[in-house]
Amino acid sequence: MELSKSTSTIISDGRTPDAKDVRAALRRLVRSSTFAGSQRLQDFLVYVVEESLNGRADDIRAKTIAMDVYGGTVSEMARRENVVRVDAGRLRRKLAEYYAEDGCDEGTVFDLPKGGYAPEISIRSPGTDQPEIPERETKTYTWSHRFIGIAGVFLIIFVSAAIALISTNRRVPVSLPVDNLSQAERSAIFDASPMRLQAVNLANSGRDLIFPALEPARLKGALTIFQGAIENDDSYFGGHAGAAQVAATLALVTPNADPTGDMLRYADTRASRAIELAPETGWSQSAKAWVEFTKGNWPEALEFAYRAQRLAPNDVHVLEFVSLILLYSGEFEKVVAISEDALSKIDLDRGYVFQNAMGSAKFHLKDFEGAVSAFEQVTEKGGPVGPVSVAYLMAAHQMLGNESKAQALSDKLSREWPDSRVDILFQRLFANPEYGVELGDAMKQANWKPKVNE
Repeated sequence: MELSKSTSTIISDGRTPDAKDVRAALRRLVRSSTFAGSQRLQDFLVYVVEESLNGRADDIRAKTIAMDVYGGTVSEMARRENVVRVDAGRLRRKLAEYYAEDGCDEGTVFDLPKGGYAPEISIRSPGTDQPEIPERETKTYTWSHRFIGIAGVFLIIFVSAAIALISTNRRVPVSLPVDNLSQAERSAIFDASPMRLQAVNLANSGRDLIFPALEPARLKGALTIFQGAIENDDSYFGGHAGAAQVAATLALVTPNADPTGDMLRYADTRASRAIELAPETGWSQSAKAWVEFTKGNWPEALEFAYRAQRLAPNDVHVLEFVSLILLYSGEFEKVVAISEDALSKIDLDRGYVFQNAMGSAKFHLKDFEGAVSAFEQVTEKGGPVGPVSVAYLMAAHQMLGNESKAQALSDKLSREWPDSRVDILFQRLFANPEYGVELGDAMKQANWKPKVNE
């Protein structure tokens, strides 16, 4: 499979770049320690490369990146385009750092020439060092009419990066992602503010405590952590976004009406603050989406959810909330598509809730074998396990005719979560309550008997 002819490519050894090889090199790059923690730059590069692979390199503009990657209203586009220009410079510096260190032996090289946003992709012969590229005889396939010598560009931006790192006045953007920060980024944050680094660390740890979400004590512990992040640095968006997600979840699972109302108002305030501080991050947008979903505002929830997914397609924590909102809205095919796409691009160290959401979606699509497989894979990888996943797994086995397995899971649900009423909860969560009824009927067919309050 050849790349589109509208993408710029430099050939060092006579081979034509293959899209599969290009994507493999791109995955290695975004998973490298150089790009760890730079989620927005990862999304930027993935977007422009994929657009090029799909024959749309000549259409890439700051405006298209602002709309498709960062999201936002039309009135916000001018400001977002400025963010794109700044990030393009940051991306060039990151690429220089990558090919000087982690990617020094990489055969496929990405470049973002100044003056445009269409990437140039080059293939180097095995064993060729990066600085020697301009001295080698190359054959050029022109997919656009722009070509800048890669080594020259790398030299310029590498020097610029060095100057930037030496500066003691380096500013740390408030929208810096919290996952997998590199040592250099943590040092930069510490130099700017030790309290900021503490806030980032707290928010990062809090995200892993949200699921499984039907444990109020666990949720309250997570909320305390995010509130601690806010106390350390009120200007860091992550504390507010995490607090919003946890508070909204507590509002969903708390039966008392008055605390729920207060908790939801608190969640709304925190989500708005996160959007104010970092509207360009998927985490802020997913927090706002989750709050709107909890309030029952389906159109707004879906709008923010899709925007969050565009901004951070590889952030598993963002995908958790996006997939749940799409699931409860009945967009089952989209849940499966988004989840399977993420799984094809990300090597997961453990299971995540978006995989459970995919299993639930497959159940409602009548793909019961797929549902069982999805839930079992999450369990095998140490992902979140709770009454919801057990209920769906039980129901899927029942629909497949695996009555003994369904009965065993029914017994476990009754024994370990005797007060759980997943059937009623899902009737309340789904936009169409019939999906909750469908799940409850399958559970009862498996001889699950809900506890009746005396």
